Amino acid sequence: MVQNPREAASSSPIRSLNLPAPIQVEEDAHQRPLAISLRRRRLGVASVDDLWEIDEEWWRENPVVRRYYQVTTEDGRPMTIFRDLVSGEWYRQGGK
Repeated sequence: MVQNPREAASSSPIRSLNLPAPIQVEEDAHQRPLAISLRRRRLGVASVDDLWEIDEEWWRENPVVRRYYQVTTEDGRPMTIFRDLVSGEWYRQGGK
């Protein structure tokens, strides 16, 4: 008898990709990022290249309300960060 391949796949653990990682962000009076602390190093934000917000799952106990920034740091590194507008915490998308 041939084993059902879907059963084998469902028994293996599922691993999420591109999870956000908490980061420290120095912000201005308007909550815009000025500098990011990454691996004990302060990186100034050279430019904000894009900005967008999401407001999803508002009906749940923990809605997803975020302001995303695509930034370039002073060393030329592109980075996507966001501020959780519910908790006020900052995260790097896909960060490690």
